[in-house]
This record gives sequence, C-alpha cells and structure tokens, in this order.
Amino acid sequence: MRTLTPTMLAAQQSASARPYLRVRLYDRDIGTVRLRWQRWYTGGEPDGPCATALAADGALLRARIDPSDSALSHQRVASPSATSDYGSWTALGGVALASRLGLAAAGTRALIASVRGDGVSVEVRESSDSGASFGASSVAATAGGTVTAVACTLQSDGSAALFYAVAGTVYAVTRSGLGAWSAATAWTLSLTSVSAISAYFELDHNVLVSGVAAAGEAGVWSTILGAGGTMPPGLWPPLAEVALASVGTDVSYLATGATRAGVPRAVFVESFSGGGAYDRVHVADGVVLSTWNGFKWREPRPFDRASAYGLAVVTDPADGWLCAADGVWHASIAVAVTELTDDILRAELRQGGEPGRLRLTLRNDDGRYGADSAPAALTIGGELTVDVGYETVAGLESSAGPVFWIDSLSRTRRDGAATVELEAIDGWGLLAAWIAPRQFVWDAGVKSVAQLLELIAARAGLTFAVSDASAESEAFKPAFTVRAGERGSAAVGRLVAMLSDTLLMVGRGVVLRGTDARDVTDYAFGTAHALQSFAVEEGRRGIGWARVFGDDVFAEAVDAEALRDGGGAVIAVDGNLTTQARVDARAGSLLRRDVLAIGRGELTALVNAGQEVADVVTIADVASDMRPFPYSFPLSFPPAVPTKFRVAALRLRYLRAGPGARYETTLTLMEV
Repeated sequence: MRTLTPTMLAAQQSASARPYLRVRLYDRDIGTVRLRWQRWYTGGEPDGPCATALAADGALLRARIDPSDSALSHQRVASPSATSDYGSWTALGGVALASRLGLAAAGTRALIASVRGDGVSVEVRESSDSGASFGASSVAATAGGTVTAVACTLQSDGSAALFYAVAGTVYAVTRSGLGAWSAATAWTLSLTSVSAISAYFELDHNVLVSGVAAAGEAGVWSTILGAGGTMPPGLWPPLAEVALASVGTDVSYLATGATRAGVPRAVFVESFSGGGAYDRVHVADGVVLSTWNGFKWREPRPFDRASAYGLAVVTDPADGWLCAADGVWHASIAVAVTELTDDILRAELRQGGEPGRLRLTLRNDDGRYGADSAPAALTIGGELTVDVGYETVAGLESSAGPVFWIDSLSRTRRDGAATVELEAIDGWGLLAAWIAPRQFVWDAGVKSVAQLLELIAARAGLTFAVSDASAESEAFKPAFTVRAGERGSAAVGRLVAMLSDTLLMVGRGVVLRGTDARDVTDYAFGTAHALQSFAVEEGRRGIGWARVFGDDVFAEAVDAEALRDGGGAVIAVDGNLTTQARVDARAGSLLRRDVLAIGRGELTALVNAGQEVADVVTIADVASDMRPFPYSFPLSFPPAVPTKFRVAALRLRYLRAGPGARYETTLTLMEV
C-alpha cells in the first residue's frame, strides 16, 4: 500500500471527505521523452557515411564521406533552424569509405576521426574554434590489419578516446587533455567481426557496436569503456543486446548513432540481403530511468528512412538531431504536461484480475480538446498519471497512483454537451502489445525467472522490481524460449506460473511480489473507514494434490482440507526441474496459486487513496453476522476478530457532480 500522510488518512476516514482525483497528460513514451522528429532539410548530396555533433555554443556540426570518391567534408551551422543553410560543405581530403567516421565536440573543440586510404592509419582532425575549421590530419594509431570501423569521443579539456576495429576486436586509443595519444589497447570482449562503432562521452565512453557474434548471430550491442564515471578506468562490461538476428536470416546491422535524451538512444541500420532486400534505419530507446550502463533496451522501432548508411544522432538538453548527408531532422526535448483534473466529468479505473484500464470523460464544451486544439499528447500512446487523494486540512493532497496509456479516444456531442472520452491501458496492455520479432532463447542455468521477467518487461518498455518475492524467483534458472510472434503477456504468464508470486503493474513498471500467507495487514476497513457494502463467500479449492515430475526427480504436496472438500489433482512435468529442492518448490507453488485463485467476495467503500492490488486488508464489520473464514463453529456474533483478505482487484469510480456523484472503490477479495 502506498504511504499516506496523517492528514490524508484523516480525510478519507471522515464522513465529510471531499475527493481529489488528479490526472495529468504527458507527452511521453512510457516515461521517456517522446521525440517528434521533423525533417528540416532535404538535399541532393549522395547518401553516404555521416557523423554529427553539437558544439558548446549550439552550432550543429556534420561530417560526411562522399561514396563516389571517398572525399571527406564538414559543415558548421551556427544557429540551426528549419530555414538554415545545410547545403554548404568544406572539403577536408580523401579517406577510406568502408570504415566510416566519427565526430565529437566539447567546449570550443571538435574532433573528426577517420581512416586513411591505406585502410590501417587511423587519423584525426582537430578544431579549436567550435568546428568552424579543422587542422591537417595526423595519425593517432596504426592498426595491425584493415580497419572496419572508427569512432571518437571528446571532453571539454581535450581529453579524448579513439575507437577502431580490426576483425572482431575493438581497440581504444586515449589521451589526457591535449597530451599524446596512448598505445592502442584491445577490449576484453569478443565478436567475430565488427561492422561499425558509435560512441559519445558522458561520465564514461558509451559505445554502440554492430557486428557478428561467435555463434554467427548478427547484432547491435551496447557497452562502456570506463573512465572513472560509472565504471573504473579501462573496464569493459559485457555486451548488452540491443538487436539480434538469428543465424541464416541474411540480416546484418550497422551501428550509426548513440546519445542520451532522458534515456539512452541508439540508431542503427538493419539490412536484409534476401528476396525483398532492404536497408532500414531503426531507433532503440532505453527503459525509463535507465542509464547507458543499465543495459536495459526496449524493442527497436523502424524509422522512416531507407538507407544503407543510416543516420547519426546528437542531443543536448533542449534539442535532438538526426543527420544524414542529404537530410537533417529535429526534435524538441521537452515534456509537455497538461493538467486534466478540473475537466474530469467521470473516471473509472480497474486494476488486477485482467489488464488494467482507465476510462475518462472530459468536458469539451469550449473545444479545448478538439482535434485541432488539443495537446499533442492527447492521442494514442499519450501517458496519463492518476493520483488519488482528498482535500485535507493541509490542502489538496494525493498519492501517486497508477499510470495508463491512451488506447482510444472519441469526441462526442450529446444533448448539447461536448465531451472527450478516453480509454487507456496499463502495463499489462503494453506487455500484450509487445510481440516478439524473433525467437529469444536462454539455456538452463543462465537467467533466473526474475531476470527473464526483467528482460521481457524491458523489451516492452517497462521497468522491473521485486518486493518480498519468493526465493525460487532467483534460485530457479530454467531453459526458456519466447517464440517469434508470441506476446509479452503470454511469455510473462508462462514464467509467473512457475512461481507462487504475483505480478503487479505499479507506475511504469512491473513488480514481482511475494504472497506469503503471513503477510501483515496493510489497511483496515469497517471501523475508522466505514463500509458501504460487504459480501463474503467461501469457495472450493480446485486442487488438493500436486504432483511434479522433473528430470529424474519427483515431488508431491497434499492439502488435506482441499481434498476433503473435493479438490482434485494437478500434474506438472518440467525438465528444467533437476533437483529435489526445485520440484518441492514447484509442488508448493501449485497449491499456493490455487489458494490465491479462490474468490472471497468484495467490499465497497469510500476510496482508500493508498490502495494497491495484492495489499492485505482486514474487515471488522461490527454490524455483520457473516462468518469470517476460516473460523469454525460455534462462533459468537458479531465476530470479535476482523476478517483478513488479500486484494485481488480494485475498481475506482468517480463522478464529479450531480445526484449520482460518487468517489468510491470496490475491492475484489481473495485468500491471504
């Protein structure tokens, strides 16, 4: 249960409580800044390798290689806008085409990294006037073989890193300030080949790399060369998958851009060489609140650009830029917020038991939410936060509640009243919307159930956390496959079925929560918080005997009371279970999940602003003569002991005004 202030607790237990339901609309993409790209420039330059950077004075820098003659040129646009001149370039000389190029800027300095025509001389060109001009090239490293990729990073004091690849090895050359370049050092990671590198500096050297793994899978991965920020200097953490293609699918990748705009952002090209061949730019975002070293990537999405060379990307706190030789795209990095609270006529939200949904009706009598005047976020995917509260002696107070995303909307005029009706989904809807674009396979002993849940949640854009989850959620590491075309909700459901825990949607994330029968009470109804209605029931348990067959191990668990009441048997066969501890745990989980499936009734009361699904509540209805399960006869009435339940689902209804005005919650109850 969410924590409430003493004043809010007093307000919701008062007979004169005044409701406060705060709803805000954000132009965010599952908590992250939504970048609405607009193309500002379409030129006639031939498509080729391109890099971009932002100087400290706000100038946009671009560098490109002409594929017809391998000529390198650069450009500086002092105050980039939709009407700026992006067609003027300054030649810098010839370079190798295949290895591409890198461009970085910081303070008044800028750095271009490329490879000379011999294919082994890694060179740099430097600027001390914010990219207005560059000096002659100088060789920073000589590779031991043909260089296949190059990139660079730069800090305001001149400290820099140069990255290049030979076959499947990435090498780093660094310098402190404006000192000499160091000798090249190889990374500690492993790929069979590297096709491209992109990098930027923020605390550490954040690196995006594409190529082919040892197993033959083409992919894009993120990693870091530590610089003492979040990683020790010189440390390379393991590669984190951004995109991957199965062996034999004729797919290859090219990493072309890396930056951060609220969360890490990666840009790459996916190329297919089979029938219907294509080259398509893709963009991948990190999960909300993630950092580059968090290695949590959402499912990449295609961008409206077909190019074998892809797009470069750069951002600052206010603006984002995608760049090609013949194109410039811009997006504002600002989160627009619209307060909907005062315009709410009706609201109903449901969570638990089924995918959560929010239904919201807004006044639109003055056309403020019309198709031409509504905020940009009032569309499919717009993010809604619902904070539940009351008017208290301290003012308007609310508890941060669930988050929803608009799934449909309609504008209606009826009986002279104009309204906008929104339907929105919670995280379960997002999991259902994520469809695996390929097969994901994990071998036994590699990832725990909790780790697998986190990986799937991340692909759908959701965070993941555990709250008193079972030991089995971390101890059990099954072989697991997410089939191509399978929905995230189905894959997650198969994993949760292995445990006694429950999966909840809290905010923008998934929480794996334990359901111990000894959990303490979170809130009490029926005394200080009056009930409007209360119905309790006893349901038959469906399972009294659980039998589990693992890999040469067996376990059973018996619930004598359930068998006496007619409960049947359940059999589970799972080759992932290889020890007695694992089959014992599964047998217990099967019985526990059956107990939690028993409906025990429902209650309706004035809204508890901190209520969440899976909370434990007690009900002391002193006017009731209902027998509190599991007490046995004889029993005195009214019951002297509160009845204890777990919340299986909740429904909140809010009607702002009129004879039917209401602010109430209905809780569906189950066993603790």
